[in-house]
Amino acid sequence: MQKRTFNRDGDWKAWLQKRGKRFLWGALAAAALIVGGCYLLSDKLEVTFYHLYSPKIAVGENVRVIVLSDLHNREFGPGNEDLAEQIAALKPDLIAIAGDMVNADDGNLDIVLTLCSRLVEIAPVYYSPGNHENNLMYEKGSPLESRLSEQGIHVLVNRAEEAVIHRTPFLIGGLTTSTEGYEAYGAAFFEEYEKSGAFKLLIAHYPSLYYEALADGAVDLGVCGHYHGGQVRLPAAGGLYHGDTGFFPKYSGGMYQLRNGTIFVSRGMGGHNGLPRVNNRPELAVIDINGRPETAVS
Repeated sequence: MQKRTFNRDGDWKAWLQKRGKRFLWGALAAAALIVGGCYLLSDKLEVTFYHLYSPKIAVGENVRVIVLSDLHNREFGPGNEDLAEQIAALKPDLIAIAGDMVNADDGNLDIVLTLCSRLVEIAPVYYSPGNHENNLMYEKGSPLESRLSEQGIHVLVNRAEEAVIHRTPFLIGGLTTSTEGYEAYGAAFFEEYEKSGAFKLLIAHYPSLYYEALADGAVDLGVCGHYHGGQVRLPAAGGLYHGDTGFFPKYSGGMYQLRNGTIFVSRGMGGHNGLPRVNNRPELAVIDINGRPETAVS
């Protein structure tokens, strides 16, 4: 093999320039992959803002609802201090918790109880259990419901409570059953709930309820979780997959207009299946409800 030699400065500079460009492009490509990967796999809490117009809200008033779901015993700072501080800074009128804040397979209540003890000092907290809480409470005998109630949390298990927020009557309900158990455990409650003329805020962990049982339900705002944003978020297509529905869950994250109401599906804040969230940061959702159809209050 013939060995190339460089006898002139021009030969060496040309060789270095050629190789240097390749190295530079390679370095830029590697950097882009690293930055893109960090962005897509970012696990930093994201605050998202939504607006809902409703003529039921008193003139000139704004009701701010913060939605939490699917924490799965995750912590943002020691004792969820960082999460609680962000929520306090947002000055909500009420906090709606849409379930699965715990893990049924470990039974640890400390994380959710510590968080809720902080939240109840910020605003009234309404908590409708998800499948993990139901498993703990009704199959394993966990005292979660009573422990939450002792803290002043409004635990809503197929029932509703009246409240007046900024002169607007609210009926805040919790529907804890899935579609499979709706007729036996939820239908009677919802039939009465739907008759109210107040602003109906219904916390129901399962978005699938709005595919079938509640597709025509008269709910001003339904709040859900469960699908973890579809785990992987694709541009335009939304969530990719959940075990309950398979690929492309119908309502995987965000606000959806139904025939007689609106639902919001939280992407959640944690996970339980060990899979990474891709392009799907944990979500702290803020919904401003008022009589102004144009924009949310930031």
